[in-house]
Amino acid sequence: MAWHERKYAGAALRLAGLALLALALDLGRHLFAVADPAAKLRPQAYLLAMLWLISLSAGAALTLVGRHWFDQIELPARWRIHVPPRGRSAKQVSGDLR
Repeated sequence: MAWHERKYAGAALRLAGLALLALALDLGRHLFAVADPAAKLRPQAYLLAMLWLISLSAGAALTLVGRHWFDQIELPARWRIHVPPRGRSAKQVSGDLR
């Protein structure tokens, strides 16, 4: 059994998502305080913006999806990669799919 299939994994992942959202809120406050339209932005401001975006995106995803982040889905044939067998061209294989 993988760790994400355990009983409390969904709640733990959602809690981690909320923690990342709280971090994003704090980073946003610092970023807002650092931003000065008249001054040239330093690399620290860009680093804060990057960390804010990553923590906000990951936090929202983990909070909304939880342990279902690891669910396997069936990929339609349209989106699968088809490798032609040896001796056949790609045109012959694509003609077989129609």
